[in-house]
Amino acid sequence: MLRTILYFYLGILSFPGLAQAQSTEQSRPADTIAEDSNHIINEINCTPSTNSGMTLSWKVTGKIPEFFVMERSDNGRSFEVVTVLNNLGARSVYQWTDEAPKKGKSFYRIRYSFEEGQALYSKTVPFFIAGYTSFKFYPNPVDHILIVRSDTPVDVQITDGNGKTRLTEPRVQGLHTINVSSLEKGIYLIRFSNKLTNVISQEKLVKN
Repeated sequence: MLRTILYFYLGILSFPGLAQAQSTEQSRPADTIAEDSNHIINEINCTPSTNSGMTLSWKVTGKIPEFFVMERSDNGRSFEVVTVLNNLGARSVYQWTDEAPKKGKSFYRIRYSFEEGQALYSKTVPFFIAGYTSFKFYPNPVDHILIVRSDTPVDVQITDGNGKTRLTEPRVQGLHTINVSSLEKGIYLIRFSNKLTNVISQEKLVKN
């Protein structure tokens, strides 16, 4: 009976007209999942992307599943479907980017199966995007000197539109200045990382 229910659940995702209705189903107790003991999906990681999103990356050992269903939760128990990836080919690393991750702590996992077999799940990985900030930076837009004020030690990184790191300042705390004269005029991403709490915050920075 359980397998029949799973077939029906997976089948719904194949019909575009029902995709929206499916996304509203957000409750699936954690004790009903079947984590894959063979670890077909491995080396799964969450990292911040250059557009204020979150990128999930993973590798596949052995046969490639029929599809990947990306699921997200804010409590690690009740998950929602955020997208489905199918028509997959062999790759060294698979990636998917959540363009609008939730503020605070989120949990991600990947559901998959083989030829209408039992639904399997990757391990669950956490990711945190600060909903508040314990720092300030100004002026923005900036000309030559950027002022950063932080209550706790943070690593500051400025990257350009191609994701290339242009400036870094480790363990900034209190009142700190950063000379940004070497940056060309344009829009950059400034990222603050607290390694003690694993909190990552990022904002747009405009250089005059």
